[in-house]
Amino acid sequence: MKKLFYIIFLVLWGTNLWAQQRPQYALYFQNNYVLNPAITGIEDFTDAKLSYRKQWVGINGSPVTSYFSIQGPINDATKPHAGLGALIVGDKTGPDSRLTFNGSYAYHIHLSGELRASLGISAGVTQYTLNTNELNFDQYGGSYDPAVPLNRASQYIPDLMLGVWVYSQNFYVGGALNQIIPSKLSFGTNLTSNLEKLRPHTFITGGIKIPMGEDLNFTPSIMIKYISPAPVSYDFNGKFLYRDIFWLGGSIRRGDGFSLAAGINISTLINIGYAYDYTTSALQNYTSGSHEIILGLQLGNYNKARCPKMLW
Repeated sequence: MKKLFYIIFLVLWGTNLWAQQRPQYALYFQNNYVLNPAITGIEDFTDAKLSYRKQWVGINGSPVTSYFSIQGPINDATKPHAGLGALIVGDKTGPDSRLTFNGSYAYHIHLSGELRASLGISAGVTQYTLNTNELNFDQYGGSYDPAVPLNRASQYIPDLMLGVWVYSQNFYVGGALNQIIPSKLSFGTNLTSNLEKLRPHTFITGGIKIPMGEDLNFTPSIMIKYISPAPVSYDFNGKFLYRDIFWLGGSIRRGDGFSLAAGINISTLINIGYAYDYTTSALQNYTSGSHEIILGLQLGNYNKARCPKMLW
């Protein structure tokens, strides 16, 4: 029981540790906008996404993440153009929760032929909340810890992201810096300042679309993540898309686990995707895995494309 308690403790204080401090997504390749604001306005329609993720099923207080994003061009997307977007993310891990509101802007230019590039910025605020009413110290020697504040404590932190994206209809490569502004969390505890720092996150990704016949495409991609001073981590992804309607894929995260995913572009308006994660870390003894679902709406899709041209 004590071993499980320490595992959960590390999860609950994940925002303060040197591991990844942003929410984890399995289906980010279906909506890279959540990590890179340069995506804003990349298609010729307004893209709205609603997502829900339950991580590490079976562990009390494990992370639950949901978000709503909307982004699209504000002028003709076939020419150099700008885009605007918004992102709302809710993330809860035990007594620790955060709520983020971000707005984004990006500008897209044509480099040569079908090759394009964009620069994007996203800014907003994150509310971090610690609800100590959900903490129970009885079985660990007492009903109260003086290092922990009573009831609820909240703090607002500014949030800034920058991104770049180079792309065509057949490949993409991009990079983003998340959580750029150095900040510290302080809930009145006596934790050392090194464990309270919010650290910048670097994401570098790339993918290519490989035709495998008239109706089938294969898209391998990679995501490289770095948060100092943790080691660099890698996600390797692959997705088969049939007739721009059905897709099946998966991911491998080095040293962590793998996921299987599938989806369908139901119409030119609605698409949906699902992913199941299985961890190969020490947590596998306590959880049956993680589940994530994403619902998309392609608003103003006047060209009636089932599959996005640039974010396939």
